[in-house]
Order: sequence, then C-alpha cells, then structure tokens
Amino acid sequence: MPLPPKCPTPACDDRLWKDTTNTNTDWDNWRWWCGRCNQQWYPTAEQLAEFRDGISAPRPRPAYRDPRVPARR
Repeated sequence: MPLPPKCPTPACDDRLWKDTTNTNTDWDNWRWWCGRCNQQWYPTAEQLAEFRDGISAPRPRPAYRDPRVPARR
C-alpha cells in the first residue's frame, strides 16, 4: 500500500491518516486527517480508489488436509 499524502497545509508536512470514524452509514465515507493540524480533508477520486482497500494478502492455505476426507468442491 502506498504512503498516505502529506498535509496540504503549507506550514505542516505531517503525513495524513485515514479517518474512518464516520463510516457508520457508508463504508466508503472516510476523510484524510492530520493529527498535527487537527484538520480533515476529503480524498480525491484517485485517492478513494487507491486507498479504498487494505493490503491484499495471499489466502492462507490449509496446513494439512486429511486424505480420507473428500475435497469439497
């Protein structure tokens, strides 16, 4: 996952973080938050697409499958 953008405030260069405290009505309703400036910004359309999902991890494989049990298909 790419690094979040820096704060757009000229006097601040802190990294923003994804604020999801208001996602109770819409899962994609998040804002950028700067902890140093204590301000929020709406993400751009490109940022919404880029930061919508978390890091995709490979699916865990079963450690052992009993050969006596037929595989589910």
